[in-house]
Amino acid sequence: MNKRSASLLIVILFIVVLSVGYLIFGGKIKRIYEMEQNMKFVKSLGAGINIGNDLDVYNIRGYIENPSIYDYETAWGNPPAERNTFAAVKSSGFNTVRLPVTWSEHLDSDGNIDDEWMKRVKEVVDTALSENLFVIIDTHHEAFIIPTYEKEAETTEKLVKIWKQIAENFNDYDERLMFEGMNEPRLIGSDEEWTDGTKELRTVVNRLNSAFIKTVRETGGNNKKRVLFICAYGSNYRTHALQELEIPDDTHIAVSVHAYLPYKFIDASQGKNKWKEDQESYTSKILELKDTIQRCFLSNRIPVVITEFGCEEKESEEERIKWADYYLRQFSEIEVPCIWWDNGDEYGVFDRKTGEITHEELVNRLVR
Repeated sequence: MNKRSASLLIVILFIVVLSVGYLIFGGKIKRIYEMEQNMKFVKSLGAGINIGNDLDVYNIRGYIENPSIYDYETAWGNPPAERNTFAAVKSSGFNTVRLPVTWSEHLDSDGNIDDEWMKRVKEVVDTALSENLFVIIDTHHEAFIIPTYEKEAETTEKLVKIWKQIAENFNDYDERLMFEGMNEPRLIGSDEEWTDGTKELRTVVNRLNSAFIKTVRETGGNNKKRVLFICAYGSNYRTHALQELEIPDDTHIAVSVHAYLPYKFIDASQGKNKWKEDQESYTSKILELKDTIQRCFLSNRIPVVITEFGCEEKESEEERIKWADYYLRQFSEIEVPCIWWDNGDEYGVFDRKTGEITHEELVNRLVR
């Protein structure tokens, strides 16, 4: 080999090394960048509120014959979601609305979503977006989701068909619209319903999460990079359930957690009307969840949103505000957005008919 050939070989080898390095490290850099941007976007959701017991009404055919779309929105005592509600939400300082939606009540025998129902959901989403709100839609109260090995194939097929239709109908919507694959997927009526689940139940939920993401991504368009929410068994806050949540290989996902904590205080039937920040039995579960979120997700660039939290009305509104202040301080420290559960009843902070705030001091703390 002459001197010129040797020099040429060195140049070629150098180019090959550079190319391989770019493929390896360039891809990693791009992934890290996308994950950081996703973290930043999810953090920007800020204070949020659920418009619950509206589009998620279900099981009314037993007492309403041939229910209309209007019946489905109003059967649980709330008016249809209209502009005045979203305008009030935005003007109060909320940045995000979560719209729980039940789809399985509106399917034909082949699993096709009723056109009128899809049209109505889109109307509500459009109205919320027009008020410059971020929007999350989910699959709520879906009794067909049975996370067992025996029912996995059947559940997956139905969930995939529903999400394929939703994704196709909202494909051209921008990033302000997000999808949440499942709401509290659990074995209803079993001893495991409100626990962290068994290995089998957690495994199936993980696979359903993956099927949801794959289905939405395959529809292309804006859905290729839309933020998609996954959850642990039961949308759990418990450490073991969250540790067992498998994170798919995707740079535009977030974890949804439901955390009504501590239950002994937030549930009125428990009879605890005084918030006691100095007692571990009141604060321990909140602090444990905060630590779990930090260790399992945020440290790995996986954003988290508490998509449901809340506290029923108390004898003293001041005590509920003290609780809210403590709760929100903990999660604001780690930049985790929290979305209040408003069901138009004991968790309600707005008058759905007028759009007026019914608990102004509490709302002021929620959006601070």
